[in-house]
Amino acid sequence: MPIRVFSAALALGLGLTLAASGASAAPTVTDAPALTTASAATNVAVIAPLTVPSDNGGLLDADTLADYTEPLGLLTRQLDAMAGKPVAIAIDPMIVASIRVLGTSAPDSAREWLERLSLISNELVPLPYANADVTLATQSEVGATLEPISFDFALNAANFAAVEESTPAPTQTSDPMDDDPNAVPAYPTTENLLSWDYAIDGFLRPRTDTVVASDLAAFTERGYSTIVLSSTNVTRPAGAGSVTTIDGVTALVADATASAAMDDALGSTVDRDVTAADTALSEAVLNAGAAQTAGTASVLIAIDHSLELSSARLDAALATMTASPSITMVTLTELASTPAVTATINDMPQSESRITDVSRVFTAARAERTFFSIAADPEALVAERRLELLDVLGTVETEDPADWLTEVNRFLVDSRDLRTSVTVVEASNFLLVADNGFLPVSVSNNLDQAVTVYITVDPRTGLLAVGDGRVELTIEANSQAKGEVPVQSLSNGVVDVEISLTSSTGLSVGSTTVSEINVQAGWETPLVLAFGAVVVVIFTVGFVRSIVRRRKPVND
Repeated sequence: MPIRVFSAALALGLGLTLAASGASAAPTVTDAPALTTASAATNVAVIAPLTVPSDNGGLLDADTLADYTEPLGLLTRQLDAMAGKPVAIAIDPMIVASIRVLGTSAPDSAREWLERLSLISNELVPLPYANADVTLATQSEVGATLEPISFDFALNAANFAAVEESTPAPTQTSDPMDDDPNAVPAYPTTENLLSWDYAIDGFLRPRTDTVVASDLAAFTERGYSTIVLSSTNVTRPAGAGSVTTIDGVTALVADATASAAMDDALGSTVDRDVTAADTALSEAVLNAGAAQTAGTASVLIAIDHSLELSSARLDAALATMTASPSITMVTLTELASTPAVTATINDMPQSESRITDVSRVFTAARAERTFFSIAADPEALVAERRLELLDVLGTVETEDPADWLTEVNRFLVDSRDLRTSVTVVEASNFLLVADNGFLPVSVSNNLDQAVTVYITVDPRTGLLAVGDGRVELTIEANSQAKGEVPVQSLSNGVVDVEISLTSSTGLSVGSTTVSEINVQAGWETPLVLAFGAVVVVIFTVGFVRSIVRRRKPVND
């Protein structure tokens, strides 16, 4: 074994041993700074995210869940890294909902992962759904936080048949969906799919350094009472701890320096860098504690949303911190129960470009809601698109700004395609030879639902009159249907008519189509007379031939 690797292993083993005994020691790397002792005891809580990449439409499908929850899958690795350690897990509710939506069709590995999550000792708190950047909504014209509307569109009743009573119930579970441990709900509600026994009610963790004072009113309105903010986003009195109140909201203040040091420690790869980063983390925590005036200081470390945890690195970081007799690891709820001081928000708004981008998304979403009014079940379409919108808001811009623009543009393109999915089928020119007739209009529906529209025909000249200004037409999902509009020809000539579709409330659907009609007024009567004359001639000829044949002698 190389000397450097052996030294690192020895240092890690020593740190873990000392952590268990409560002793302290200097790091094995000679040029790393020695640990110091704070002037007061320091309670430290750590919160870390459990998330998946965006670009999944707001729900994970069965194949993706199977990949993520296999033995070396992303979700399995994250849970392995944090389970049983003094770390509060901030989980994306989308993960839980995605497994529950599938019911009995969910992959076995995903259901086992969810059961394991319900049994771990860690405190769990929720992230915004799809890890959405909630202040993009509160700081835009929407002015409120966004949440899922419904999951009914994704449910298959066949996947929620009652489980046999003989099925053994799990010995322990904190999953609130299992009201009856021997059965799955016949048809779960949205509340069933999202619920969990979280450690803190009304918990919210916005993205770091994105909150302004006006956001708090929107948070409170949606029932959030405890939020996590970075110390750079808050102005506190000198010597204050990590628990504050701002306009009636409890704000848990994560120390920015200590949190950055934790991210450095978790991201280090070289042995010497790992040891130095772990030591710098402990120094940051102790310095934060020493700056507080309370008898027992409190420091909150918030691990970055975008960082996938390494179990070994997290173990080493925790061991190095607890090697100091001044540091005690506590739960998030224990830290939140300490006395609070009054603080204020240090406004850190979203960038103007990001607000502009998301405003385009919200505008498209409003236009979709109007368009979906023609569908048999518009709320199902709106609910599905809400999840996709939250998925866009879950894109982590700091990883690569181009990813954000890609997701925004993808949503806008999909929105445009949806809003043009019901259209009048362009046809060749019509010939109208009758005084009264019907103009056939075909309409195409590319939605997965039946739609009902009203056809309107508007001639541009007075050569044609329309008998019914709005003809109702229902088109089944992914099909075409033809409606017939009664018209009356008033004079000969070519008429351009505008054909448009509207909803039951008169809102425009799709774009207006212009077709050309060749009107030949009065041709109907001559054609009927000519046809009648031909019939009379044929009848007369036949009658005369019959008489002639009867008068002709038999011998002839």
